[in-house]
Amino acid sequence: MMFPQIRCNYSSALQNQNVFFILSKGANAGKPSLTPWVNSFAVICQHKEYLEFYFWLVQALHQSGKFKLHLRGSVIPFININDVRDILRDVAPALHTDWSRLRELINTLDNIIKL
Repeated sequence: MMFPQIRCNYSSALQNQNVFFILSKGANAGKPSLTPWVNSFAVICQHKEYLEFYFWLVQALHQSGKFKLHLRGSVIPFININDVRDILRDVAPALHTDWSRLRELINTLDNIIKL
């Protein structure tokens, strides 16, 4: 399993096709997006399948509130890049083995949403 590169500066990452962004500040810190935000980390994956896996993994972690445990700051909360890396390194290997089942579930949910 290959872990993605996570960078603070995403200006050079925009040239890569397999990149998504994680919001680093505010109440929605940890939220993934395919378009860059001002305060975001760039996650650069080696292959499209890893991009899909890590994007949906970060989305699930954000929805479950896993990133809220690591927020810092009293006025504007933010998440540290090392915390994001640590969370992904802890969770990703356990879920990657069942990725085919999770992909089927995501495809089913996408089909339901399209109806």
